[in-house]
Amino acid sequence: MTYKDAQSFWENYLTLIRGSGHRGKIHNPLKNIPTEENNPNHLSAEQLFQKERAALEFSSFWEDKPTETAGNILINALSMTNLSDTDRKALSKILADASLHTDYSRYKQNISRNTGGWKNAADIPDNPFEPIFDNIGNMVWTPRQIYDYLDASVYGQEEAKRAASMLVYHHYHKHRRNLIMSGPSGCGKTEIWRTLAKKFHYIKIVNGPQIACDGWKGSYHIKDIFMEESHGRASHLIIVIDEADKLFEPAISSNGIDFARKIQNELLKIMDGDTLTFTDDDGKKPSCTVSCQNVSVVFCGSFEHMNNRQSEASRHIGFLSGDVTSPTISHSEEDFMEYGNIRQEIMGRINQIVTLQPLTAADFLSIMNSPASPIEKIGIAHNVVLQVDEATRQHLAEEAARSGLGCRYIRSRLQAMLDEQMFQEPDRTGYTLSLSQEERTEEHAGLRD
Repeated sequence: MTYKDAQSFWENYLTLIRGSGHRGKIHNPLKNIPTEENNPNHLSAEQLFQKERAALEFSSFWEDKPTETAGNILINALSMTNLSDTDRKALSKILADASLHTDYSRYKQNISRNTGGWKNAADIPDNPFEPIFDNIGNMVWTPRQIYDYLDASVYGQEEAKRAASMLVYHHYHKHRRNLIMSGPSGCGKTEIWRTLAKKFHYIKIVNGPQIACDGWKGSYHIKDIFMEESHGRASHLIIVIDEADKLFEPAISSNGIDFARKIQNELLKIMDGDTLTFTDDDGKKPSCTVSCQNVSVVFCGSFEHMNNRQSEASRHIGFLSGDVTSPTISHSEEDFMEYGNIRQEIMGRINQIVTLQPLTAADFLSIMNSPASPIEKIGIAHNVVLQVDEATRQHLAEEAARSGLGCRYIRSRLQAMLDEQMFQEPDRTGYTLSLSQEERTEEHAGLRD
C-alpha cells in the first residue's frame, strides 16, 4: 500500500478509538463495496474490481467476521504489520511520552459511555479502504514498481525478480500462476519472497521438507497451510514452498508407498483450482472449505540431486566427461519429470521455470556495499552503527561464495563478531567489526577443509 493510504488507515482508527471507544462495531469492508447494480459514483468495471480487491486486503483485519470492534481491528492490523525492533522502540517511546501527560484514572468513570461508534465503514471520515489504488482507481503497484521494490533489497537475479513481480501482479488480478525457481543455496530465491511478503500479506512461505502426508498425526500437512489462515486470506494465497526439491524426492515406505507422490496429489488439487474441505484430525479446529481458484504456488529449490542425476546419466551415454554438476544449468519440463521426480500433471500446470545463477565473491562484496547490505540490516535490528573494514568485507565475500551459504554465512559471521563485542559492552551505539590476518587465514583453512 502507499504511504498516504497507510497513514490514512492508522489516523482513522486511532482517531476512532480515541473518540468513540474501542467497542464500536464496524462492518467488514467487503459488505460495503459498490457493485454494478449499486454504483452511485458511476465507477468503471475496472474501478469496481479494484475496489473489491482493496476491500479484500483490508478484510483480513476482520478475520471473516461480518462486524468487528474497532479495538480488535486495530490489534489485528498491528499483529499483521511488519515492525522492526527500531520501529517498535520508536513507537513505544511515542506512547511513553504521551503517557507521562495522561491521567488514566479519569477514564474509569467514563468507560461505560464508550460503547458507540460507527456502524458502517463508509461512515469513517476519509474512508481508508483503498490501500493500493490512487484516487481514480488505478493500481498503484505496477509490475515495474514491484520489481523496483525488490531491486532495492535483493541483489542481482533480474530474471527471477521480474518473474516474481509478474506473478504477484497477475495474482492480484485473479490470474493465478505457478512458478519454479531453481538455483543453488544462497542465491536469493527465498529472499525474493521474504521481501515481497513484507508488502503483500497473502504470500505464505512454508518449508517443504516439513510437510508430511495427510493423516500423519503431529506433522505439518498441506491442509495446515490453509487452516492457519482466515478464510478470506486462505482463498487468495501465494504459497511459496521453500526447499521444494526435497519435498519431491522419493520417500518410499516399508510397504512401497511413495509419500512424495501422495503429497503431489494434494498439491495437484490446489493447482487445479479445486474447492477443498479440510478437517482437523484432532478435532481442535473446525473444518475449513477453501476455493483454490485464486491460489498460486511457487516451488523454490536447489534441485541439486536432480542436477547430479542428470549429469550422471549424461556421462553414462558419453555426452559429458569429468565433474559437471554445475548449479547454473537450465532445465526443461522433461528434466524435472525425469530427474526431479515431479509428476507430469504438476509440470503441466507450471507457467514458468526460472534458473537463478550462483553469486560470486564480487557479487557478495557489492551486496555488502549496497542498500541491501546485511551490515546495515544487522545494525538497524540492534539500533547500532556498524563499521566493517575492507579486508574483512573481502574475506567474508570470498568465504560466502566458497561455502555455498551465501548471505546467510555473512549474516551469521557478522552477528557472531557483534555478539562478542556486545557481550563486553552492550550499551555502545557503534561497533567496528574486523578480522585479523590470522583469523582470516584460519577461517579460510577451516572452510577449505
